[in-house]
Amino acid sequence: MVKNTLEDYKVGVKLKYELEKMGNHSGLLLNPSRAKLRKLCGELFINNASNDDLKSFSAFFQFDFSLNCSNKLKEQTDKFRPIETFFKGETDLTDIEAVNIAAILVDFNPRPYLKFSKQQGFKNENIATNSFESTDTADVFEVTKTVKNDSEQAIQPSSVQKKKLSIYTKRLLIPGLLSVVMLSGFGYIFLPKKQCMRWQKDHYEAVDCETKAVGFVDLYSTMPLNKNMLNFRKIKICDTTTFFMHNRPIVWYCKTGNQLDFFNGPGFNPENEKPLKPITQYMIDKYIKQAR
Repeated sequence: MVKNTLEDYKVGVKLKYELEKMGNHSGLLLNPSRAKLRKLCGELFINNASNDDLKSFSAFFQFDFSLNCSNKLKEQTDKFRPIETFFKGETDLTDIEAVNIAAILVDFNPRPYLKFSKQQGFKNENIATNSFESTDTADVFEVTKTVKNDSEQAIQPSSVQKKKLSIYTKRLLIPGLLSVVMLSGFGYIFLPKKQCMRWQKDHYEAVDCETKAVGFVDLYSTMPLNKNMLNFRKIKICDTTTFFMHNRPIVWYCKTGNQLDFFNGPGFNPENEKPLKPITQYMIDKYIKQAR
């Protein structure tokens, strides 16, 4: 019985990162930095941390997680540097504990590595089921292309890593590929081909990838469909707007000149591609209350 290796584990974590960087934590993962990864780590452990994750935290940072350890965690920002460069495809990770933290940041399962290594090899068991259960075939194809591009641009990635990545992606895609080939003719003719999305005034709409812009100017480009982003909205602020829930911001903003645009989630402003920032009481007092 072939067991999973550390290289398999790292490839799985990297693939999951390619999915998650366009998900709920895109603002922190899309262009990761040490500070952003540290912030995400703190948020994840505050909201939900299993016993295994707590053990991984203690092993990596050499102190136990607690609700009042944020200042202590800030002192460990540099420890996220190898994870940052790993996600960006610039370096490899050799520290198992660092890989475990990376797995937590993108919610890869099964984790930690000790649990993952006890699974049978990819050929005999679909390890990806738990981590990619909400991913459709189109998403997997997009991730595979992205990982391939990242690997080509990486700074001298190891040949072993490239080999494992190729084996992993082939085994992940083959079962779904057979079904896609069998149904592709029927689907292309009879099913809606809305596999892309376009920003429409204040929200994303699923569209046919061949849809042409209406009018003379294509203000917003068509992009691959991301189902998580279909709930993303530009919102209007009023007297009854709730800005915080459980002391955490639930409104994000983008400032252009003296104008503020508000959204119901993190990410980027589709109208100017500027990163969104979580609302703060300072911004509410200075800009919103004065405008009312």
